[in-house]
Amino acid sequence: MGIEKGLGDDFPQHLCKMCGQCCKAITTPYTHEELRQLASEGQEEAKVFVEIFKKYPSIDEARKAVPGHVENILNELRKNPDFDESKVSFYYCPHLTPQNTCAIHPTRPDCCRRAPRNGWSLFPPGCGFKGWQFQQRERVKSTVRRLKETLMDFELLKDDQILPSSGKTVKQVRAEIEEKISHWEKYGSAFW
Repeated sequence: MGIEKGLGDDFPQHLCKMCGQCCKAITTPYTHEELRQLASEGQEEAKVFVEIFKKYPSIDEARKAVPGHVENILNELRKNPDFDESKVSFYYCPHLTPQNTCAIHPTRPDCCRRAPRNGWSLFPPGCGFKGWQFQQRERVKSTVRRLKETLMDFELLKDDQILPSSGKTVKQVRAEIEEKISHWEKYGSAFW
């Protein structure tokens, strides 16, 4: 029943058009200060990120490098009512060559190896991953719908009934399913 199993297992790197846009405009859910703090506390991903990527002096500088991609990201972030543009930092990879290849490809960090991370990653205009993204989203939506159908089936059962397949009560399994579904709420799973 794991929703995330399989997502990104087969990274479609062959779909990359080598435009370099995603390497020229990267952001994180953390402010620059939070990211540096996490790195100083030993959080490995944050540490690698601040060691590899360079911060643009301003959003306008990032816009100059990749205007369409930066606007896509900002437009998505603006959907959050708590969005504060002053807390957003954009970064770029200094290891991107003029031919839009990775100069440190054999030793690139894990965040680059896993890119695109999932079907909800934000891609630049014209990205070759758009079809893959659609497939990934549909796969997740299908799984969430099946989980919701299971919850509907559980409405016919008593909470304390033991399910032979798991040895758990209906209530326990329902809670596990609801937890799995809740991860996708930010992507609109309530409407799937």
